[in-house]
Amino acid sequence: MKDPQIQEAHRSVATTLARAWELPFYRTHWAGSGLDDALALLEADRFADLAVVRKDHLRRHWDEIMQMDGAVDICCSSGTTGRPVDIPVTGNDERRRVERVRRVLADMGVGKNSRVLQLFSLNDMFTFGPLAWMAVKAQGGCALRMSVDRVGRILSAIEHLQPEFVVGNPFSLIRLAEAAGENWPAIERLPHVALMGVEATFTSDLTPAPVALELTRLWGLDALFNQYGCSELGPVAFECRQHRGMHVHDDHFLVELVDPESGLPAGLGEPGEVVVTGLETDVGFLPVRYATGDVAAWIDRSQCACARTSPRLGPILGRLNHQLKVQGQTVFPDFLVDAAYRSHGVARCAVMAEKSPMGEDVVTVFVVPLDPDRADEATAGVTATLRQLLAVSPVVKVVANQELDELVRGA
Repeated sequence: MKDPQIQEAHRSVATTLARAWELPFYRTHWAGSGLDDALALLEADRFADLAVVRKDHLRRHWDEIMQMDGAVDICCSSGTTGRPVDIPVTGNDERRRVERVRRVLADMGVGKNSRVLQLFSLNDMFTFGPLAWMAVKAQGGCALRMSVDRVGRILSAIEHLQPEFVVGNPFSLIRLAEAAGENWPAIERLPHVALMGVEATFTSDLTPAPVALELTRLWGLDALFNQYGCSELGPVAFECRQHRGMHVHDDHFLVELVDPESGLPAGLGEPGEVVVTGLETDVGFLPVRYATGDVAAWIDRSQCACARTSPRLGPILGRLNHQLKVQGQTVFPDFLVDAAYRSHGVARCAVMAEKSPMGEDVVTVFVVPLDPDRADEATAGVTATLRQLLAVSPVVKVVANQELDELVRGA
């Protein structure tokens, strides 16, 4: 007998499939596999056999996929993998997207009369900025919405309005502190809890990523939270106060991690492409096995100490079209960087890939050691870590700080 939670999820997905069948695109996309066939695959736990939908489908078949009826907003995909796609957002979908942001804000402690420095853009059809702005207000907080480039205005707001929380891109917040220079406020005057987006702030072993450590140092943060999502779907997963991975919003989405080569479900700890099916049908874009191109791994499937039972994602390891082959094994650049930073004695690192005359990926991990006199130990440590995690290792080369900067600029 199936678990009641699985049965309920199947019923929700079955409703999504039936609604999707009414759209011209899905009837064509599932040619040879009609609605009854799709439902049968779901019931037989073979949902992974159903064809995925990719961003290129959205570009080429926009009129057959998107539903403008009831749309109150248009958000735009980033365009990192090609021409951006406009996504209509209905009123109900917008409310649900805001609710998903509120979940992480609530865990952060944002509530009535909280002051939140909101540094994500509200312009250009970006997604997360407007959602965070609306979610702060829905929580009863006061959103101080500003452009991250307005350094003087931000410093004035910090001085006179004293926000307790900040929402933004971690790299932008680091650049803000650097641009302020000697005018940067004392730690006790800064927001003490942050919500980040766009970039991973923790590694696959749940320790802070280098960008999170630098951000925490500059801002004096007591806590740093992250969330994962995209324009096509809105927020998909978020961190709680336990910081044990990102909880999937499993009442809104069915999330699969799919092995990029076999198309089969990825096991615990194995990298897989994030594939998402919506459980709500009154949306501008109805995703059925939407392949995001993002690669992640399941951290844990057990109940979290926060009492949530939703599955947890690790950090986004990279994009599917960024994957490399190291001696026949598929790896992602961010995974290599993550592994290098696990080794002791590494100050900075970067990954470079070139094609050999035979078409093979020639991958090098460049490492700047904390102690130049112990460069050999740093090289050996990174190589050992990579072999432990991958069973193989690309070339590991020690470089100086300036040399790494030049390599990155020339990449």
